[in-house]
Amino acid sequence: MGRQARGDIVRLDAKVLSPYLVTRPEHLQHILRANQGNYARGGMFYAPLDKLFGDGILGQDEDAWMHSRRIIQPMFTARHIKRIQSDIAGFINEGLDPVEEAARTGAPVDALDLMASIVTKAIVGVIFGQRITREQVDDLAGATNAIIPSMIPRVVTPFLPRWVPRPKDKEFNDAIKTFDRHMYAVAEATPQDGDDDLLTLLLGAPDPHGLPASPKWLRDNFSGVYGAASETTVSAMVWAMPILFNHPEVYAKLCAEVDEVVGSDPVSPDHLPQLVYTKQVIDELLRYMPVGWLFSRVALGEDVIDGVRIPKGADILISPYLTHRSPLFWDRPDEFDPERFAPGAPIPHRYAYFPFGGGAHICIGNHLFATEALLLLAGLVSRFRITSVTPSDPTPVVGATLRPLERVMMTVRPAR
Repeated sequence: MGRQARGDIVRLDAKVLSPYLVTRPEHLQHILRANQGNYARGGMFYAPLDKLFGDGILGQDEDAWMHSRRIIQPMFTARHIKRIQSDIAGFINEGLDPVEEAARTGAPVDALDLMASIVTKAIVGVIFGQRITREQVDDLAGATNAIIPSMIPRVVTPFLPRWVPRPKDKEFNDAIKTFDRHMYAVAEATPQDGDDDLLTLLLGAPDPHGLPASPKWLRDNFSGVYGAASETTVSAMVWAMPILFNHPEVYAKLCAEVDEVVGSDPVSPDHLPQLVYTKQVIDELLRYMPVGWLFSRVALGEDVIDGVRIPKGADILISPYLTHRSPLFWDRPDEFDPERFAPGAPIPHRYAYFPFGGGAHICIGNHLFATEALLLLAGLVSRFRITSVTPSDPTPVVGATLRPLERVMMTVRPAR
């Protein structure tokens, strides 16, 4: 559909709803940046997420979002992430330890389980401090793995009323209950002097109505922050395994750089500035297979974009996947080529590449992802070599994020 539109704004026939699909970078810049005040986050894509994120930082209510973002933003600035890089590296190195046994025996490793376990422990450690136990971490990782595929039937049928049952509703509701149980438990904790985590930050601020922070508001923001900080990294790293295995020349160059920079040491923040090609691989990964493949906006008022009238209340669909794969804006868009992001290489347009969105609503976890993904990929490559991946070409499944349909299993051996 994106290629058929050839960059034009097209109106889709989606049963009850007829959203406008926008793929051209100039049009996206107008919506996400130049006239962003007219395009609120919400619409057909966000409706299924309400039950998970409520009125927190990933909710639809614009005022509630702005209030939460203003409070939470300091935890996700580049400066703050730099302060906690060593902690993130520590959690990643620890999380990779269990793979040593599989590397010795040749036992298959479930890529999703591995990445979810490592990322969840890192996120919980640096954002929630010691308020969540290891058992709760495993429970949350399992719920996250279940909730994304269970949302697919609702994401692809947004025109149906919420009360209409869909397949996988039980899995979705069970995952929500898990989030509720653990996030409400965190909300009831009592901060101690010297604590520097999300609970302390939120408890010191009023809710959007100027009242003391309620357990529900805390729970919604905890779920939103956890989702923003974990899902992109987990899914991107799962996709990285078969993609790298299918591009041996890229994988060889990646291994060579990591071997030279990291060697046999545990990966650390000191290595980050020298992992130039590794960063190119991650940047190209987010172009080639953007986890946040689709999101929506709602026009608050009438607008005209390049001669096309956008009526008030219209749903706007924006797909990084379609724009990132468009031959109008990218040379050889279906090829995986990290050299596109080599130092000095030109990007076709600021909004030809936007894996974290843009404008005021740019994903709050983008700086955390940049550090976490780089340390995780370098840490994995410094210790292990992938010897097989099945399936070698996973099927992308559209949902709230883009994940493989099949379980991605890999075998590894020690790197040295």
